[in-house]
Amino acid sequence: MELKKGMVLKEDIYSLTGVLLLKKGTVLKDDHMHYLSRHKIQIQEYDQPKDLIGKKFGELNEVVYRSVYSSVQELQRSISGKSKLDDNEIQEMVDTFQELHEEFAIKDIGVLELMERFSEDEYLFKHSINVGLIASKIGRILKLSEKHQQFLASMGLFHDVGKFKIDPMILNKPSRLTDGEFNLIKQHPKLGYDLLSKTSLHPLILEGVLKHHERLNGTGYPNRLNGDSIPFFIRILSVADTFDAICSNRVYRSSMSIFYAVDELIKEVKQNRLDEAIVLPFTNSLMELAKGKKITLRNGKVGEILHIDFKYPNQPILEIQGFKPLNLQKENLTLNQVANM
Repeated sequence: MELKKGMVLKEDIYSLTGVLLLKKGTVLKDDHMHYLSRHKIQIQEYDQPKDLIGKKFGELNEVVYRSVYSSVQELQRSISGKSKLDDNEIQEMVDTFQELHEEFAIKDIGVLELMERFSEDEYLFKHSINVGLIASKIGRILKLSEKHQQFLASMGLFHDVGKFKIDPMILNKPSRLTDGEFNLIKQHPKLGYDLLSKTSLHPLILEGVLKHHERLNGTGYPNRLNGDSIPFFIRILSVADTFDAICSNRVYRSSMSIFYAVDELIKEVKQNRLDEAIVLPFTNSLMELAKGKKITLRNGKVGEILHIDFKYPNQPILEIQGFKPLNLQKENLTLNQVANM
């Protein structure tokens, strides 16, 4: 959020040590701007979309969702024994998902609501749908056009289609994979690309199928690409894919908290695996949704988020009843480490 003279503060501003500097409702004047500058308050260019702050999200139509889910299941069955798909074999899924995405956008379903509502579905089918919807939501957060949001949704829907060619016994194995099994799973981007190569899907959707596990520092697969060789939309897809994989129920572990997911995404940024320009706006939007909610801490106290630093969304300033504000960044702690989830 860019602060300018004459603006009215929509929230309290705290120093890096948790001291209240200016109260909500203050009309900014020259002396205020100088005061903030002296305290090295970093003003961010990113502005949380107004329609995501304090919003009550709608509910996704389960009938429509289940229809898409069934279409994805049917696609898996049709893939058995095939090396290529044609447009007729994917059209029903495309049409039904289009209806689901339109409802998701119109009702502005929240990411957290999506994760909680459908967390019990079989992972692979749910994951394909969720990643499409989450990628679209990230596009909205980044203020991309509705057309581009829809495009991102389609990229997510098809990104893991290659896993339909992998033995379910390996995909659903409850214990750690062997090196051989993991190497087999790492073939799914190429398998998916080959399956869809004869369809009329946009080339970037096919590229997303092939490259969604590539990472900026060259440690991804299948081709160890890096940097600019990974298109921006595919970087968005990778963030959505990683987030849903962390949060979803899997056969080998229970679902993780959103705070844990934010921590993991930030770690991926620090390792130069995921794009900071995508992860920071997305994780800030998730943390903004937690503002105003009571958070039970590991010591039994109850806290509430007071301030989120854009660069360190997992280390907000907490208000804890009976104590001074706790600046997690100063204490070198994250919300996931102190919250009792």
